Amino acid sequence: MARALIGQPPLIIADEPTSALDANSQLAFLDLLFSQMATHKTSLLMVSHDPRLGERFDRVIRMEDIAQIERAIVA
Repeated sequence: MARALIGQPPLIIADEPTSALDANSQLAFLDLLFSQMATHKTSLLMVSHDPRLGERFDRVIRMEDIAQIERAIVA
């Protein structure tokens, strides 16, 4: 993740960056990540299977919600 912040990108896309971490390490990692993002005004698009992490984000989109929208469009 540190390499992703080099150059202060406007957007970081992260696929399961906390999946191998225990709960305390997840919280510490996210605290540091969000702090750095605020400093550099970076946005984050993150994919995770851990629903507990959703409360840390401004917006959460669940796969089942996307599937419902797609079924409605196709129907």
